[in-house]
Amino acid sequence: MDSTGKVQTVDLSWSLPLLFKEYAMSRVTVYFYSDRWVPIKYCSLEKAILLHHKASLEGKEILLFPTNIDPNQFSNSFN
Repeated sequence: MDSTGKVQTVDLSWSLPLLFKEYAMSRVTVYFYSDRWVPIKYCSLEKAILLHHKASLEGKEILLFPTNIDPNQFSNSFN
């Protein structure tokens, strides 16, 4: 509800913000989790987001990380 008392509707069809052009070609690593984080592909952020969307439609979960970050070095808080 906004300040005038009207109910606001929210379009939830977008779960990711649109990319700025300068970041679309940034390199990322695509990971999945199987007792530890396993890198499966290096690609541009733009392609990785498309891959993430396709995986989600198939009920699979993958995560994207910048190439300079290894999620295996984090604590087990993601598990």
